[in-house]
Amino acid sequence: MSQKILGTLISFLMLAFLLPSGLAAADRHEDLPLATSWSVYGISQQARNEAGLEARRVAVLLLEPDDGWYTYAHDPGGFAKPTKLSASLGKTPLPVLYPAGQPKPDPLNPGAMVNAYAGKTPLFVLLPEEPKGKSPSVAAKLEVLLCTKDRCLPASIDLAYVPPKGNHPDVRTQPWWPALLAAAKASPAVAKGKADALAAPSSASSAALPGSALPQAPEGGPKAAAPAAGAGSWADLAPRYFQPELEVGGLFKAVLLGMLAGFILNFMPCVLPVISIKLSALMAGSTAGDAASRASKFREHNFFFALGILLYFLILSIVLGATGLAWGQIFQQPAIVLALTALIFALSLSLFGVFSLPIVDLKFDQMTARPRLQALSTGLLATLLATPCSGPFLGGVLGWTLMQPPWVISSVLAAVGAGMALPYLAMAVFPGMSRLLPKPGPWTGHLEKAVGLLLLATCIYLMSILPDSRFIPALILLWFTACAAWTWGTAGPGFDSAKGVLLKTLALALLAAGLWLGFRPVPLATQMEPYTEQSLRAAMGKETVVVDFTADWCPSCKVLEQTTLTPARLGDMKARYGLKLMRADLTEQNPEAEALLRALGSKSIPVLAIFPKNRPDSPLVLRDLFTPTQLEEALKNSTRQ
Repeated sequence: MSQKILGTLISFLMLAFLLPSGLAAADRHEDLPLATSWSVYGISQQARNEAGLEARRVAVLLLEPDDGWYTYAHDPGGFAKPTKLSASLGKTPLPVLYPAGQPKPDPLNPGAMVNAYAGKTPLFVLLPEEPKGKSPSVAAKLEVLLCTKDRCLPASIDLAYVPPKGNHPDVRTQPWWPALLAAAKASPAVAKGKADALAAPSSASSAALPGSALPQAPEGGPKAAAPAAGAGSWADLAPRYFQPELEVGGLFKAVLLGMLAGFILNFMPCVLPVISIKLSALMAGSTAGDAASRASKFREHNFFFALGILLYFLILSIVLGATGLAWGQIFQQPAIVLALTALIFALSLSLFGVFSLPIVDLKFDQMTARPRLQALSTGLLATLLATPCSGPFLGGVLGWTLMQPPWVISSVLAAVGAGMALPYLAMAVFPGMSRLLPKPGPWTGHLEKAVGLLLLATCIYLMSILPDSRFIPALILLWFTACAAWTWGTAGPGFDSAKGVLLKTLALALLAAGLWLGFRPVPLATQMEPYTEQSLRAAMGKETVVVDFTADWCPSCKVLEQTTLTPARLGDMKARYGLKLMRADLTEQNPEAEALLRALGSKSIPVLAIFPKNRPDSPLVLRDLFTPTQLEEALKNSTRQ
């Protein structure tokens, strides 16, 4: 049995590390739900005068997604991946102008809007004068995220086109002329063909020049990435890191440190909310009658629990690679936190005997009909709840990894998952550890109730990371969940009687009512003294500025606030060093703060940045957890004249 499980595990790990690269190749070479075509048009003197263009020709790349598909605009807004086209003649880059996108609801962020390209969309490549000899080929690379309402497909397409010579139709006669005119006026530097403006996105919908791609990080640490659309530009920053030896600049180091970071996550204080769920891995098989049965069930449960951890990290890598979301950012969505709270609350009720859940069952009697599925789903749930957790090494690993191609993200996150799953794999390989557990008895029933109480404590934690405006809706949702659970349990097992069917239908209706009441939009609470780009830029060079990135969903941030960043200590440091203290709250979406965070080379928090008065363009960055002594040393370093 152990050899079979070990073989399955090795196959799964090989799939985890090899599958991402295969997917990346498929994105490039398999058929995509997108058609492209090239054409060339002339730009008359009248058109040049009207649009401020200098080029006499323009090559138009027409994007035509299949029905039901769309791409994000070059200025997408939010956290969407922008459409980017880079083109060149030989080694000479060509200016590219992009039309404005059409606003549409963001399917990944209910209530938010994004800019998208739906239907036929032209991208404009400004060409130089026609050569006297043979026309050279335009080499281009198109990077897009193709999406439907329920899935996304990243693609990178290499293109080549030889512009024909001769007379060409004038751009003013084409239906897309207004889009070209608006794009040229929105980005006059690109319209003039200036090489230093080529990297800046152009959009008729905004005068801001958002970043279009995440640059590769050099050895020694991540390079500051361009900010999100409309959130300001921080390309002039050159961040320094308090512990540069922990920064990542290559895949091998990222995989090693990621595996170590995943292992350490099992012992971080921020995983305490899921300790009751992880207890199921230790207690698996405890009620079996003989030692051999206990060892077998212990091995099987821990193996599939570890498999659930690995599966979650693979799913997470696909989501982060496709959407560009940051680590733990799903907890910015109150609806997700509410849903998890209701699920954990239902789990606790099942342990108190109110009703029985069909899949995720934490009881220790091992009477479930699907023990493997139960262990797998429990591992998935425990890892999901630990997602916002951060620890040593993880900040530098994620800061570099989440700016890389999808296959790199998948490989590194698979390594993090393998590290986190390591203790459970060890218990699966050495099931003799089950002998250390006491023999079954009445104590297991009492332990179930204790775990139920711990799950209720987890609900309190999840509610604490919700915005204040969501607290009452969360209580309403939990009340309806309790009513639904009691009604379902009263109906008994199966659907054999009309009474049982009626009661279970009523239970589902109660749950639906609770979800509707809990997820209703509520007015956003006004944040006191938030970080703003304007206030930071006004203070830079005049005083030393400290920006603390935090969020209610970040348990490590709360640890820092209770240990290092206490009000008394911050007040003392402010008086001694003449600091300006700012807090960037990422509990909910904050584009300005997220833009600065990305510019500092980070996609996870906690992060604290110190902008010295004498070197405001070179902030000193502290990642993850740090001590008061390290903060004091960093402030001395930054305020030294």
